[in-house]
Amino acid sequence: MQGIELWPDETRYGAPGATHHEVHGAMMELLEFKHENDPARNRELFGLLGEYAASSAIREKLGGVISSEPGRLWFIMTEKGKARRVMSFGSLRMERAGATILHLYALEEGADIPVLEHCLESARENGATHLTTTDYWTRKELYLRYGFAPVRKIGRFVRFKKELERGD
Repeated sequence: MQGIELWPDETRYGAPGATHHEVHGAMMELLEFKHENDPARNRELFGLLGEYAASSAIREKLGGVISSEPGRLWFIMTEKGKARRVMSFGSLRMERAGATILHLYALEEGADIPVLEHCLESARENGATHLTTTDYWTRKELYLRYGFAPVRKIGRFVRFKKELERGD
């Protein structure tokens, strides 16, 4: 199959426009994917997420299973280089007026901050009027720092919401 490109760059947001960040002294690359209707076009996305989606320890930390549907945007932070070890990930589901951050997870503390920032930027670019997420109360400082407010308690989790304004 050499010389045949099955997944051209325009079907995947990651390659040419990937952003680079430094986390704990290591260079990272933030890849962006859109879950497509065609399973063959999702191979790289789910190839990177597969071991995390199958992990019972990560399911426990997230409070549920990792799921997706066509149209959802995924942001995956990897170490730059051949191994492309996943350091953090999260997804953004666009809704009628707002957006929801789902599955925000980091293997090392702080590695999820560029993913959260990218979710905020992407929600604004896609015209969302507000952004919500549900996470542990122990992570409230992170969300408060980015202008989210706690809305309600849901079991061991809290729903956070941020109103987005133009130029916000």
